[in-house]
Amino acid sequence: MRKLLCLVCLVVACFVTAGKGQSPVAESARVYYVDANEGQDTSDGLTPAMAWRSLEKVNTAPLQPGDSVLFRRGGIWRGQLVPHSGDAQARVTYGAFGEGPKPALLGSAAMNTPSDWVCVGGNMWATTARGDQAAALSVDVGNIIFDEGGATGVKKWSEADLREVGDFFYDGAARQVRLWSNGNPANAHRSIELALKRHIIDQTGRHHVAYDNLALRYGAAHGIGGASVQGIIVRDCDLSFIGGGHQFTRPDGTPVRYGNGVEFWSSARDCLVEGCRLWEIYDAALTNQGNGTNVQENIVYRCNVIWNCEYSFEYWNRDQTSRTSNIRFEHNTCVDAGFGWGHRQRPDRNGRHLMFYDNTAATSNVVVSYNIFSNATDSLLRLHGRDWTSALTMGHNCWYQPTGPLVLWGQTPIRADEFRGFAQQRGFGSHAIVADPKFVNADGRDYRLLPDSPARRLLDNGSPAGALP
Repeated sequence: MRKLLCLVCLVVACFVTAGKGQSPVAESARVYYVDANEGQDTSDGLTPAMAWRSLEKVNTAPLQPGDSVLFRRGGIWRGQLVPHSGDAQARVTYGAFGEGPKPALLGSAAMNTPSDWVCVGGNMWATTARGDQAAALSVDVGNIIFDEGGATGVKKWSEADLREVGDFFYDGAARQVRLWSNGNPANAHRSIELALKRHIIDQTGRHHVAYDNLALRYGAAHGIGGASVQGIIVRDCDLSFIGGGHQFTRPDGTPVRYGNGVEFWSSARDCLVEGCRLWEIYDAALTNQGNGTNVQENIVYRCNVIWNCEYSFEYWNRDQTSRTSNIRFEHNTCVDAGFGWGHRQRPDRNGRHLMFYDNTAATSNVVVSYNIFSNATDSLLRLHGRDWTSALTMGHNCWYQPTGPLVLWGQTPIRADEFRGFAQQRGFGSHAIVADPKFVNADGRDYRLLPDSPARRLLDNGSPAGALP
């Protein structure tokens, strides 16, 4: 399925790139190389042999529109990427070179050796408060990822709540994590990553930037986040184990956690997320949302594969003076909403593929088409806070919910056998398929379609709509 759809997307992308969508690269544009193992920040970065080494060097380099920064495949960088802006004629691109796995940007601190931990009594273990560690743990730890995702920690809000293996508490005053473990944690696990509450890529205020073939993992805020952006492209990237950081505490004392894969916050326009894989995200894999007076328009999400996130796509905008228009969610495969690590820890379990939440902004031309939505803990779609009839168009989607409601309309559940009539009555669109999409191997995360899949009919009506911004 993904291969077929991405071939269609490639044809469309090439067509649009040849036209007005993709700006030509400036003649003076340069390509800079970054190598986590062999690079040196004192080098000029202009060849693989003279590559830079660190994210700090990349963040402070005087990049110009049209420049590219390429990370060597197989390398690992920790910290935060703060991109440079391009312009309407040429983006700044962050991508990959060489052979092997996608270059990995990790938003975490590794605590993999026995000396990283000290027993503070019984089954209670704490990170040792050495200088570098203390600096790394100056922000909240929202998750612990063991063994590259084989297991995750369970965040608690006081040391007294630590009672089972994997329970952890972040002590901000001491800049320390305390973990309940049978013996030194580093002896029980080959890797331990403490996810830190920072966006792995913070693009606040940036414009005309592209990210291509990067892997973002283990951050406790957003994978890619920031307000007031324009002309952003996220293409062929992997984002996993994102979110869980402490956002704020409600007046009643309830802590709120957060973290999305790709978030366009408040003012955002002319953006594209295409061909990405996103899994194990605390909140939404993909979202545009905001507060205050802002405009969100011309944002396309297409040909992405999403699984084990609380939401596959979430939208809301909460100021009546704001406007949202031309949001397209197309040719995506979305599986197992609410089955990720975060769902089990949330006080507000709400696993859904499409979450249209409280929204008071003037909203028009939200299009959800040619997607597969399969299996969710709560429902595949929630339409909340307003009558979405005039703002939302849905067509040529495959819906499959083995048990429970397919839609929650306000507080009214809509069963699978009621869905076609509901969609027609509301004018949401036609040609819905309510059936098992029949993946090649869902347990193995192979979401290609079997030859007899009813969802193959989704391809009958041509290529995805929308154009590159």
